Amino acid sequence: MLDGSYTQVGMPAKGEVTINNFAFNRNRVNYNTSLVGGIPETQELIDYCAKNQIYPAIQVIRANEVNEAWRKVVNKEARYRYVIDTATI
Repeated sequence: MLDGSYTQVGMPAKGEVTINNFAFNRNRVNYNTSLVGGIPETQELIDYCAKNQIYPAIQVIRANEVNEAWRKVVNKEARYRYVIDTATI
């Protein structure tokens, strides 16, 4: 994507981020960060996403799949955010 923006909300573990500057520069992508906002900012973001039909990429898992999902997160193999189906607890 040309002329895009990548915003990281919140802080990663140990405050460290590794990015490929050449990929950002080549595609004219702006990288910026933000600490987690409060309730008004969160609601503004939710309203914006709903209005513009921006939805998260998720994978619904059963409660007994939590350990495997966590292993994938730790090993950087997770492709989507995991959402636990609480009806399976």
